[in-house]
Amino acid sequence: MKKILMTILGATLMGLSLNLFLIPAQISSGGVSGLSLSLNALLGIPVSFLIFGLNIPLFIWGYRSFDKKFLALSFLGMAVLSLSSEIIAISEPITEDRILMAVFGGVISGLGMGIVFRAGGTTGGADIVVKILKNKYPSFSTGTLILIIDAFTIALAGVVFKDWNVILYSVLEIYIATHVIDITDEGINLAKLVLIISDNPAEISSAVSDKLSRGATILNGYSQYSGNDKNIVLCVVKKREITKLKNIVKDTDRNSFVIISDAKEVLGNGFVI
Repeated sequence: MKKILMTILGATLMGLSLNLFLIPAQISSGGVSGLSLSLNALLGIPVSFLIFGLNIPLFIWGYRSFDKKFLALSFLGMAVLSLSSEIIAISEPITEDRILMAVFGGVISGLGMGIVFRAGGTTGGADIVVKILKNKYPSFSTGTLILIIDAFTIALAGVVFKDWNVILYSVLEIYIATHVIDITDEGINLAKLVLIISDNPAEISSAVSDKLSRGATILNGYSQYSGNDKNIVLCVVKKREITKLKNIVKDTDRNSFVIISDAKEVLGNGFVI
């Protein structure tokens, strides 16, 4: 039930983004939604009908390739997106500034799609095509396949509307939406992975445990430069704790070599699972 509600919420946000920002500003969001926008301008068929109609053969195509629960959840997302695109209507654009329309359209669309992804589904369209093509052509990365499809739909929108600014605004919208999807689906990056190469690993590990209440792991390493064995302290801390960790290392061993990088996702004690 939770996944169903998340899918409904995410798809509704995407429909809201389409009607409030993208369609009025003639901005293509890529994939089937972007293709529907162009066909709407050419044929006059409502975007909601086009989204639903174009997706049906794609779901039939992917029926044998995917888990049925995934397809059912994705079909729900597609249906809600189509329905919300139909019932959420505005009489006039919120603003005439197409940059603002692209930015807010990308944020809301990315948020909605990220919620749908977290639920374990999609809203159909290009996502199904990409998954099928990826299975057939594994040498192509997922990002490359998405880029090819989005490039086609965006270029088509530029031709249909006879306005090459459409391409630029659409690229901006997709760029923003992609980053918001990552944040929504994977969470805001609030953790740092730290590697500390030191001659005093035990002291640093103890200080990290005492002052930050964080665990640390000592790894065995070898320095090619000095030809000596080296110990590496590995620990993960929250972003707000990184300054304290730097001070701990500085006070314990000024000659330490420290590497700090973003931790994409952390699960376990002290972090949300």
